[in-house]
Amino acid sequence: MLKIGFIFPSSEYLHDPFRGDPHTHFQILTVLESHFGKKVDLSLIDLRGIKKEFAIYHIPECDVYLHSIYTLDYAEQESIVSNLRARYPKAKHIAGGPHAAVFQKKSLKVFDALILGDGEESIIKAIQDILKSKLKKIYEQNKIIDINRYPYPSRKYLPESTIARKGLISLKDTRGYEDLLSTTVIFSRGCPYNCAFCAMPQIKKYNPQVRYKHPHLVEEEIEYLKRDYGIKAISLLDEIAIPPNPKKAIPYLEAIGRTGIIWKAQCRVDSITPEIAKLLKKTGCVIMCFGIESVCQNSLDIINKKINIERTKESIKLMKQNGIECRVYMIIGLPNEPEDIVEQTWSFIKETAPDLVYLCLLTIRPGTVMYNNPEKFGIKNITNDWSKTMHMYSRYDSEMPSLTFEYEKNTPWGKGTSQEKIIKNYLELQRRLKEANLAIR
Repeated sequence: MLKIGFIFPSSEYLHDPFRGDPHTHFQILTVLESHFGKKVDLSLIDLRGIKKEFAIYHIPECDVYLHSIYTLDYAEQESIVSNLRARYPKAKHIAGGPHAAVFQKKSLKVFDALILGDGEESIIKAIQDILKSKLKKIYEQNKIIDINRYPYPSRKYLPESTIARKGLISLKDTRGYEDLLSTTVIFSRGCPYNCAFCAMPQIKKYNPQVRYKHPHLVEEEIEYLKRDYGIKAISLLDEIAIPPNPKKAIPYLEAIGRTGIIWKAQCRVDSITPEIAKLLKKTGCVIMCFGIESVCQNSLDIINKKINIERTKESIKLMKQNGIECRVYMIIGLPNEPEDIVEQTWSFIKETAPDLVYLCLLTIRPGTVMYNNPEKFGIKNITNDWSKTMHMYSRYDSEMPSLTFEYEKNTPWGKGTSQEKIIKNYLELQRRLKEANLAIR
């Protein structure tokens, strides 16, 4: 029997790493069990909450270790592999994920094989090759995976107390939702858009388009979570939780509604129509988050966001009219921000009155258009210290924020904004949000 362990790193940069779930791990382990059955012994090695220097003592000996690589976790995962090779030299290490796809040559110096793109078919081939002692360096998935071919991901690989927890759903002005047993879900894959700050475009050759689970499969998975874990509420982690096409969105939302579940999600402002807004409320949605990024239309156009300010205002209004708490994501430091970006942003917030504002600094991450073509945006001196690509405002009593890049003095659109000015704008907006009870808690 082949012993396979899928390692989930500490995620120590998160305020609470247990607010999310290792969905890739659930999916791949479920697929492996479905295909190989008793030929494999599968485990999810969860290192969240464990100090990195002691992680090695929590990892059992396996024949194969699987790793899903994200930029923020790369240094930790590289260290884990090094320690495991010293302890269990015969074990094989297979990696997938966006960071591995972007930095293939470097990753192959650490891992024995890479899974590029959707992993369901490739991981089966890789394990089959290991059993035949013929593991290849690269397993590339070029054709589109039909996500509806696979069973819903089993959660049995972690303790029930890790899966079902309170506090995932909490409304700003209404008490009680924080006491509901909740979990996170993902019902789609991919993104059809090409925002310059997002890594999706770089890996789109492996994950083209956006694909949603069939409504009946969505309903089936929610009922499984209710039945086996007592779940009363879910947080959808999909990049775009609502199918952009209303004809597909309506049966999808109705399927969620039939389960009687309470839910929150995020989506684009251009996915919201008056009909969809009413249906969101009817089907149990209590929180909707919008990635509006900026109140400067020029900045939105430069980063290829494909939304406009007026549509943003209308979507926020529709949420409020239907009694759905509205939260917005915003970025400070985008190209072509005006000198008075703080005042423009604050005027927008006062006018639209979102319930909460998630404000962050622009970071330049591998795989993004900005990282690959910095000169197009007047960007220079991008840091490769990936630990600096995660900002948490709550830490800034003892730590000042920093940027992962600089703008040129003269950019394609005009004078570049200094790092000092961007950080000053960010901190001023955070101060105002905190005073107005609109900041992240």
